[in-house]
Amino acid sequence: MKRVTSLFVAFCCGIVAAPLAQAQAPPEKINVADSRVYVFVDKNPRGHQHGVEGRLSAGTVRLGQAAGAGQMTFDLLSFQVDSDVGRRYVGLEGQTDEGDQVSATDSMRGASVLDVAKFATAKFTIDSAKPVAAVEGIAGTAHQFDGELDLHGVKKRISFVAGAETIEGGRVRIRGRFSLKQTDFGIKPFTKFFGAIGVADELQVHGDIYLVP
Repeated sequence: MKRVTSLFVAFCCGIVAAPLAQAQAPPEKINVADSRVYVFVDKNPRGHQHGVEGRLSAGTVRLGQAAGAGQMTFDLLSFQVDSDVGRRYVGLEGQTDEGDQVSATDSMRGASVLDVAKFATAKFTIDSAKPVAAVEGIAGTAHQFDGELDLHGVKKRISFVAGAETIEGGRVRIRGRFSLKQTDFGIKPFTKFFGAIGVADELQVHGDIYLVP
């Protein structure tokens, strides 16, 4: 009788465990060589608009998961102001002189803004990435990403919708964007000439992420 009972319990546990195993999709590694983050930096009334291009150093994504959906680590040392690609991605025209790019990048990475000597990375811990109804302007299957962004030593909850689509070679591309205020993370927006020229507090952050097929 004990043997029959044990077999019955094992069978029932197997039935329960199978759906749970299926629910936990394996992590999909991010292709950091191709993935990018782009930031649109607006101006104050007398400043200039900028496009910032940056890379990731590591990451995984579990699309469709309600918990433990991955994480992304951003290499802030790679962030560059006004690269041609960065400007085009955020919708800015024209090019920026190489010297001005270097100067603006140095200012952005410096102690008064990102302070990359102290905070070399930022991390987005993805709590969930659940499918949602189609959203206008989102390519592919829409997913709502909820999680915690650790930037400049400050952690804040963020939520946004991104689209995931399968492209050539079976690769999955994920694209989305969200807004953040620099001051919410203890960052002082860049200014010069006693604030006469500078950038806006609010940034538009765009993620263009490729998963390893």
